[in-house]
Parts: sequence; structure tokens; C-alpha cells
Amino acid sequence: MTFSICATVDGCHGVTVATKAIAVGSTAPFVCREGAICTQATTNTPLGVRTTRRLAVGEPVDEAVEALLESDPDRETRQVHGVDGSGTTVAVTGAECVPWAGHREGDGYTVAGNMLADETVLEAVAEAFEANAERPLADRLLAALRAGEDAGGDKRGDHAQSAALAVFDPDGARLEHDLRVDEHRDAVSELERVYEAARTQGREWHDRYPAVDLRRHPR
Repeated sequence: MTFSICATVDGCHGVTVATKAIAVGSTAPFVCREGAICTQATTNTPLGVRTTRRLAVGEPVDEAVEALLESDPDRETRQVHGVDGSGTTVAVTGAECVPWAGHREGDGYTVAGNMLADETVLEAVAEAFEANAERPLADRLLAALRAGEDAGGDKRGDHAQSAALAVFDPDGARLEHDLRVDEHRDAVSELERVYEAARTQGREWHDRYPAVDLRRHPR
């Protein structure tokens, strides 16, 4: 089971994801100055890396993903979705992903999931994201993740085992958040706890030790 949401709001890009496997934050979600992408089901980490590289040279996210999947022999077992800074979205669910599997595309966001209880999981994710429009992007993403978990999540009835949140702020040229729960009996709840610590206790460190400005030190 995996479900996730990618979004862009006011120039910031983010992804949050929950799954039954361990260490999802190291393999599935990707954010950069130009957008956000998530690869899941049969995860293809290089696909995420290559998509961000294509975004960096101005390629729209839909064209980038479609080009990379065209030559992928395992595309029917993959889910890939994301959004770029212009609000262009892409979402692909292979025909051989474990049901229930599917995706949704909204205004500046995408959601996708596989091995879910049913389609109401993704509906809950999308509705919660839209309903929290007045909140910061990270808050909205976590509210969406919580809604998906509460709507049923894994069709086997299990809690997510790992979860991650990544948010990139181009104005600050930095990862605003890069939070991961690698193995936990209730990973979504633990990610919420870690986020609260990062948002409060971590702010002092965030301000005292700023990240490298990528505009002065390009890739």
C-alpha cells in the first residue's frame, strides 16, 4: 500500500507519502526548485531523479514523465505523478498496479495510490488538501495524508509503516522540510509528531544555520 500527494502552492513544491514498506522517503518523493514528483507501486528511484533533471532545464513535468516511461519495460507496474512550477500535472497508473489503484489530478496537485481500501482514500486526500487552502503547504499536505489514513489507507487494514514529507521553497533556495519516518507501527502519526518538532524546536536551527543558496552555488 502506498498513497501520496504532490502539490505546488505560491511557488513552493511539496510531496508527502505513506506506505507499508520501510524507508519510503529515501526512494519515492522528489522535490526541486521546479516541481515535485513521486514514484511508487514498483518504485523507480532513478525515474524521480531524471524527472527533476528534466524539470531543471525547463521541460514540463508531463512531457518529462511520459518520455521516461516510454522506454520503461515495467511501466505497467508503476505509478508516477507530480506537478511543476507552472501548475502542469501528470499522473500515471500502470494497468498491473495492485488494486485498488488510481490517481486524481487537481488544480496544482496530484494524488495517487495503490493497494488501497478503495477509491475513497484518494478522494479524502484531495478533499482535505483543498479544504485547508488557508494553511501553509506542509500543513495542507499532512492534513491530506491524515485524511487518507483515516479513510482506510491499506486495504489489509494496516497502518502505514513509513512516511515522508518534503517541501522545497524556491525563494529560500532550500528544502523547507525533509522529514522521514522509516519504520514505525503508525508512521503517519509519527510523521505528524516529527513535523511539529521541526516546525517549533527546529525553527531556531533553521534560522541559525541557513542552507546553501543554490542560486549562488548552482548544481
